[in-house]
Amino acid sequence: MTTLESRPPFPGFREEAFQFLCDLAEHNDREWFKARKETYEEEVKMLLELLLADGARRLETEGLPLTAHPTTSRFRIHRHLRFTDDKTPYKTNVGGIFDRSGEKDENGVVYVHVEPDNCFLAAGFYKPSVSYLRPVRRRMAANPSTFYDLLGEMEERGLPVDSRGDTLTGMPQGFSGYRDEEIASYLKWKHYLVRRGFADGALQTPQFVEEIVRMTREALPLLEFVWAAHET
Repeated sequence: MTTLESRPPFPGFREEAFQFLCDLAEHNDREWFKARKETYEEEVKMLLELLLADGARRLETEGLPLTAHPTTSRFRIHRHLRFTDDKTPYKTNVGGIFDRSGEKDENGVVYVHVEPDNCFLAAGFYKPSVSYLRPVRRRMAANPSTFYDLLGEMEERGLPVDSRGDTLTGMPQGFSGYRDEEIASYLKWKHYLVRRGFADGALQTPQFVEEIVRMTREALPLLEFVWAAHET
């Protein structure tokens, strides 16, 4: 059997998972974590892997173009400490992504975030490279009405697209001729994202897998708009 087929269905996170993450926020050190690693492995890591595997199976059944691998699509709980002043060793959340390859290709994903009182699904493009954004910006500038239609469609779905307030201060290179156009502010965006929040309890049931399917389906116009810019 394949890796996906061999994994049992996602049963929902138990309260122990959220309690572990709450406690980790208060005791973020290696000795504390080491003494409770079994809880992390069984209540958090394993359940996240089941969610990724089950979600990937459901997306395939629905004919949606994203997938996941239960291990490689999961983000590590260990933090990267080299370039940060915060030297706490662990994140206080866990997450993973669904993308087109299942190999953590982050150019167009649905992301699941598990954190006490801050659970959410997000979709879109987070920190794409300048070279990746260039053809997208060209498409937006050449036919802004298509982009505005996309924004309106996503708004109607309850998934407004934004850049989380993170934009360029000036026009991107090669687009200075559009600085006085209505599209100018959108060309400065660094991200193109949508997000939907959930109560912790929503992730404690098997039905949360269907929310991943729903998010993927409803975010697909945004994903396809950007992908299409790379296919022309």
